[in-house]
Amino acid sequence: MITIDPVTAVLSVVLFGAFTVPFIYHFQKNKKKDNLLVQKLKDALNTIGGNLDQFESWRHKYAIGLDTQKKVLVYHQEGEIGATFCIPLSEIKKVTVIKKTRELGESKKSVLEQLGLEIHYVSPTKKSSLVEFYNEEFFSDLMGETLLVEKWAELIRTNL
Repeated sequence: MITIDPVTAVLSVVLFGAFTVPFIYHFQKNKKKDNLLVQKLKDALNTIGGNLDQFESWRHKYAIGLDTQKKVLVYHQEGEIGATFCIPLSEIKKVTVIKKTRELGESKKSVLEQLGLEIHYVSPTKKSSLVEFYNEEFFSDLMGETLLVEKWAELIRTNL
């Protein structure tokens, strides 16, 4: 049988706790941010009597949702340029994926600057709007936003 010194056991538990507590705290903090984003989507839809059926939040900054019964798209972005808006799908003519890129140096390497959905309206007087999914000013790398924007473009198209 292996015997463990009580001091070593206590020290091991203390060090393990000291190592894991920051990760648990960070996880809980991010979970609260995501829940707040989803709550903002729900609040925006509640003002028009809608119910959030499908939603997604990413990077603790963006959230998008859809009420499939009332056919309303809702979007929220945190930050200085933060905005929350609801768009009835009946006002949308088409949705396209926008990828703004720039070329770097002599190698002409293409770098993604912005990624989003461009919403074209039925009314010719309304300008198209951009629903941002990624902006290089805030983030240095992509974390699945290209797949996410394609998914939501297709989801909106099927509900038009």
